[in-house]
Amino acid sequence: MASRPTRSLHWWVSMALIAFGLLMMLALSVQGLRSQGLVEHRIWRDILESTSRTYAQQWAADPATPLPRSGVLRSWFVQGDAFPSDVPEYLRTASLGHHSSEGSVSDIFDTDDVFHAFIAPLGGGRLITIVDIDELESQQNRDSLLGIVWAVLFIALIATVIGWLHHNLVRPVRDIAARMQAIDPTSPGERLPTSYRQDEIQVIARACNAHLDRVERFIARERSLLDQASHEFRTPLAVVSGAVDILRRQPLPEVSQPVVERIDGAVASLSEVMAALLYLARETPSSELAADVTAVHRLLPALVADHEHLLAQRDVRFEFGELEPTLVDAPEAMVRIALGNLLRNAAENTDQGRILVAVRDGVVEIADSGRGVDAADTARRYRESLRAAAPTRGQGLGLFLIGRICERFGWRLAIEPMPSNGTLARLDLGASLLPPTDLG
Repeated sequence: MASRPTRSLHWWVSMALIAFGLLMMLALSVQGLRSQGLVEHRIWRDILESTSRTYAQQWAADPATPLPRSGVLRSWFVQGDAFPSDVPEYLRTASLGHHSSEGSVSDIFDTDDVFHAFIAPLGGGRLITIVDIDELESQQNRDSLLGIVWAVLFIALIATVIGWLHHNLVRPVRDIAARMQAIDPTSPGERLPTSYRQDEIQVIARACNAHLDRVERFIARERSLLDQASHEFRTPLAVVSGAVDILRRQPLPEVSQPVVERIDGAVASLSEVMAALLYLARETPSSELAADVTAVHRLLPALVADHEHLLAQRDVRFEFGELEPTLVDAPEAMVRIALGNLLRNAAENTDQGRILVAVRDGVVEIADSGRGVDAADTARRYRESLRAAAPTRGQGLGLFLIGRICERFGWRLAIEPMPSNGTLARLDLGASLLPPTDLG
């Protein structure tokens, strides 16, 4: 199932503010349109008709009844072409019925006045009634302009809030993340600053510093334990190694010689594993350590000889292909452990045939004719060993050590099945390869 794309809090807040601003602008626009509709509303038609009827009734009862000539609502009684002087020119030629300066189908009048008018027959003349809505139109124009001003203010406010959020939320968080990544784990005592202006960022910085304190104390305890364990293990190993040397000088039965050799091999193997673990436990990058050059083409024959006993009583033999002169900038113990584990795996998985060992272009190849391995499962376990902080139970130290060594020196290990039977292990040492200028 595909993972959903992640969005920052700043993005969500910004989108919410923009949506709020758009909603407010839409509300202002709708309100403006509805307000503008009042100028064109049919209420003016009803008012004019009702007023005209009232005036007509009053005139029928008393023709001398005066009509309003000032204000918003005005009326005139016109007989023939005798227009009162205060009748607007644009109404003198208008026909009976409704007239307006507003609306999509309004009459065309040569005037700037904003009005609604109704001309009705009355007696032998005409009754002209007009409603002046110029002030209402001006007020609506002012309201529309005010709405635009409010919209601009809303946009400016939203932009200001988004900028403020970026300055006070996003930048401090990114700054503290960058400082956290820049902390050198080899330099104890480095901490994040707690002088941020925002209380929330200070809380995060203090929590990170407290976590760094706990991690530093944990590492110190682990280093102390590692040093003590190293010292405690070295003493019994030295005792066992010394005892093996003494036994070799004694006239032991022939059947005891293989046992002594196995003890000696186990002690040497354990010593190498301890050396590898101590080396890998260092925080100091290998580039800052003293140079330690290993001649891989010379080390391989010695390693093969050390693993010959694994092929005893089996129809299997080691063979060498091309041993191209190869120098790597890495301690011999690390190279020995990595290659030794590959040779051991090849020997343990081959019942008959041969194990071909070669090195060319900085790549060590160990190809066996054994029963083969599950390349996918081996690759999976190798990736897990790179991610693991300790060897997985049941898999031993071999794959874990190879993974840690490859990670430290930038080497690449590939294990794949052969076309027929067997397995091909390729260890690319290119990251540590040195030019063969002085092979001795």
